[in-house]
Amino acid sequence: MATETTTQLNGWDLQGFQEAIDMVERQPEAGRLIWRSHVDWDAGFGVDARTDEIEQLGEVMRRTFTLRGDHPPELLGQDTGPTAVEALLAALGSCITGTYAAHATARGVAIDELEVELEGRIDLSGMFQLRPVRAGLDGVKATIRVKADADVAVLEEIRQVTTRASPVHDSVANPVAIESTVERVREEAAR
Repeated sequence: MATETTTQLNGWDLQGFQEAIDMVERQPEAGRLIWRSHVDWDAGFGVDARTDEIEQLGEVMRRTFTLRGDHPPELLGQDTGPTAVEALLAALGSCITGTYAAHATARGVAIDELEVELEGRIDLSGMFQLRPVRAGLDGVKATIRVKADADVAVLEEIRQVTTRASPVHDSVANPVAIESTVERVREEAAR
């Protein structure tokens, strides 16, 4: 009886998946990426966040996505897009989901369904600097729901790895140094 070799799992080509891991293991600098984006404001809370590029080993992968951001009218916006906090939670959930799927794949666990539900709380007194409270999220609850061919202990082990391995989870859970500057834009002299 011939043995069938699985070439795909959870939407990934297993050979390419393993080659990517091997490349970063052999050449750690291949795992050091630079992500670039910019945001243009148009009024109120309205912004267009644009992805520009990802750089790896000096090679640039051009990115051309625009994410509209705003607030609902009840929070002084025009409701033309999600709030930055909603986008942050979406980014966190997306990264947890993808990282969970990747680590399940690395362990040979087939996933039938996977979703992450997130909830976070913010006190606007911090944003408006009305009281000495934190301006950001004071905690996030993430619930991972997975239907897979593995027992609960294995699924929990993958969750634990995911909390350490998800780049956005790590960025939100641990302090990230942010350097900001301001540059005054001057109008060009009339010609």
